[in-house]
Amino acid sequence: QEALKVATKVVRPRLARETQCQRELFNYQRHLLNHNRLLLVAEQPQMTEELISKIQVTENESRDLFILGLWATFERFLRSYLQHKGEALKQTVTPPHLADSLYQHFAKEVEYWKPTEMLDFLKDSLFATVEGRKCIGLAKQILEYRDWVAHGKNLSKLPSAPYLEPKNVYACLNEIVSVLLTHYP
Repeated sequence: QEALKVATKVVRPRLARETQCQRELFNYQRHLLNHNRLLLVAEQPQMTEELISKIQVTENESRDLFILGLWATFERFLRSYLQHKGEALKQTVTPPHLADSLYQHFAKEVEYWKPTEMLDFLKDSLFATVEGRKCIGLAKQILEYRDWVAHGKNLSKLPSAPYLEPKNVYACLNEIVSVLLTHYP
C-alpha cells in the first residue's frame, strides 16, 4: 500500500498531461494494487475484503458524482436553451422597450423554474410521442436519483430507480439535447 502511495505521488504530476501516460500510470497502479491484494491475502485475509469494500464504495461514489455532473450540465444547457428561445420576444413584441423588459423578466424567471416543470414542458411539446415520453420519464428518474445523491442519500427517500448506469444516463440526456439542438436556430 505504501509503494502505491509513493508511486502515485511521484509519477502522477509528471504524466498527468498526456493521455497515453495516464493509461500507463493506471495500468501500473492496477498492477501494484493487484500485487498488494495478493500479499494481503497471504498475510491478512480481512484486509483484502476491507480494501475491496473501499474500492467498491469509491466506485459507487464516482458513479454518483458523474451522474450529478451530467445532470448539472444538462440542466444548465436546458435553461440556456429556453432563454435563447425566449429572445424571440424581443423581435415580436412592440414597443422595443417593452420587449426588452419582458425578455429580461423571462430570462430571470427561467432560472427559477423547477427541473420537473421544464421536463413536463418538453414532454408536452417536442417529446409527445411514446418514445419521447419514455425518455422524459427516464430523465425524471435521473433527476430523482440526482436529488437523492445531492441531498445526502436520505434512505427514506430512495428514488424509484436506485441504480442508474452512467452510460444510460448519458444516452438519455444526450437524446434530449440532440432533439433540442435540431430546433436551435
